[in-house]
Amino acid sequence: MERAVELALIDRVLAQTAADTRELAAAMTRRPVSDYLDPDRYAAERSALFGHHPVVVGHVAQLPAPGSWFTHDHTPVPLLVTRDHEGRIGAFANVCRHRGARLCDQSEGQGRRLTCPFHGWSYDLGGSLVGILHGEGFDGLDRATHGLVPVPVAERHGFIFVRPSVGGALIDLDSVLVGLDADLGVQRPEGHLLALRQWDVPCNWKVLLDNFLEMYHVPVLHSGNIGPMFEPNRSLYDEFGPNGRRIDPRRSIRRLAGQPREQWRLRDHALVTYHLFPNVQTFWTQDYLSWLSVWPVAVDRTVCTQHIVADWQPDTDELRRHLETNLDLFDQTLGEDFATSAGVQQGLRSGALTEVLFARYEQGAARVHTAIDATLDRWRRGEPADAWA
Repeated sequence: MERAVELALIDRVLAQTAADTRELAAAMTRRPVSDYLDPDRYAAERSALFGHHPVVVGHVAQLPAPGSWFTHDHTPVPLLVTRDHEGRIGAFANVCRHRGARLCDQSEGQGRRLTCPFHGWSYDLGGSLVGILHGEGFDGLDRATHGLVPVPVAERHGFIFVRPSVGGALIDLDSVLVGLDADLGVQRPEGHLLALRQWDVPCNWKVLLDNFLEMYHVPVLHSGNIGPMFEPNRSLYDEFGPNGRRIDPRRSIRRLAGQPREQWRLRDHALVTYHLFPNVQTFWTQDYLSWLSVWPVAVDRTVCTQHIVADWQPDTDELRRHLETNLDLFDQTLGEDFATSAGVQQGLRSGALTEVLFARYEQGAARVHTAIDATLDRWRRGEPADAWA
C-alpha cells in the first residue's frame, strides 16, 4: 500500500488503543439462516459467483516458466491454466475436443505438449490442436477450429483471475478490483510458491467465509495460539466496492506511539488482509503473502485452499524451520476454524435459529452478504455478474 495510507491506518489503530475504543458500523446486521441451507440459493451462487464472476484461481508463481501449467477443479468448468512458450498466460476448459475426456489429470506440469490420456490427441500450451493419433480417421476435420476451448483470463499483481464460463466476456480488472490496485501493487511477492494446500470442510461456503472475515472469534476460539498476539477485536475495516481491507493490529503496535513516524511499518505490527470478492481472503505478513479461498462444492460442503507465496525459498535450515513453524500455526488455527464451522452448519440445520447476527465490529463478514445479494440480483436480471460500479 502507499506510504500515506499506511501511516493513516497506524494512526487510526493508535487512536483506538489510546481511547480503548473500536470502530463500529452503523448497525448490527441480520441474515436469514436459509442463506446457508437453501439448495436453490446455493445453485444460484455457484452459477453466478463461481461460473460467471471472475475468481482468483492461482498465482504466477505456479507458472514459473514457459510450458508450465496447472489445473483447477473447484468451478463448474474444470480449468487448465497455462504459460505458452512466448510467456503468455492462457486458460481453457480442461476438456479434450475429441470426446470430452479430461485432458490433464495431474495438478501441475511442464512441457511442450499436452496429450489426452484417452486417445492421444495433443495440444500446445496455447491451446492449438497439434496432433491426432491415426489422423486418417478424421478426414475433413478442421484442426484450427478444434483447439482447446478458452475461457477469459487476466493477471494483475501476481493473481490469476478466470471467468469460468465458455464464451464469457473479457475480464475488466479495474471493475473487479475496485480501488485495491494501489494496495495490492506495492511490495508484492512474486517469486516462489512455498505451499499449496487443500481441505474439505462440511459446511456452507459462506459459513467458512464468515469466519475468515472477522476477528471477533480470535481471542476466544484461538486463545491457545494466535489469540494473545492480537489486540482483542480492534480491527479496522474499509470497503472497496464488493472487496474489503481489514487491519488486525498485534499488541506490539502500541510501541509505535513512542517511535518516529519514519520508522513505522504496519506489517511488522499487524496482519493486513484483503477480501477479494467473492471467495478469497489474503493475509500479508512480514515476509510472505498467504491467501485462503473457499469453493462451494455442495450446499453443505466446501473446499478450502491455501496458497503461500514469497520472494524467498526455504533453502536453509533456518528458513525451513520458519516455514514449518508458520505452517504448524496455520494448521492449529485452521483446524479450530474448520471444526467450529462444521458445528455451525449443524447448528443452522437444527431449526434452533431463524437468523444469524453480525455485530457492528464484524463489518467485513456482514458486507460480503450484501455484495452476494447484489450479484445475484444482477444475474437474475440478466446483467453481468461483475458489473460493479
